[in-house]
Amino acid sequence: MLPKKFDWKSIEKILRIIEGGAIVGGVVFAGVQIRDLRNNQSAQLMLEFNRSLSEETNSNLITAIENNDTILKTHGGKFTTTDIDHYLTIYELLNNVSEAGLITDEMLYNGFAYDIIKTFQNQEIKNYLSDLRKEDNTFFAGYESLARSLLKVE
Repeated sequence: MLPKKFDWKSIEKILRIIEGGAIVGGVVFAGVQIRDLRNNQSAQLMLEFNRSLSEETNSNLITAIENNDTILKTHGGKFTTTDIDHYLTIYELLNNVSEAGLITDEMLYNGFAYDIIKTFQNQEIKNYLSDLRKEDNTFFAGYESLARSLLKVE
């Protein structure tokens, strides 16, 4: 039962408690909103990268890598160095997005780890990158960094 008479000090204490609770509630709510926004942004980026990798040339290249088929036309495969460059550039950009914290590690791993690791382990791709890096050893360094970090998770 409440006392019949409240003095201003009692009312002020109650209002301060309510104010503190409202501030804490607002901070928690904002944190949840930020997390949800980040997850939504991650999902949108995942879809964009997936769309790029699903384009016919990239999709066929992924299949060739998975099947350990010959890749480059110069070796009897179906793909040009430009095709490989475009494909690896997607992973290079994915690394940039990941390092900027715009995509969650879990989404990155679940969505792309298998293909990135298979590509990284493919000997023909390794040889191509080795030749390419004779000009500039930083070519596709982000892709390689991403692949190495995904291998550590496995």
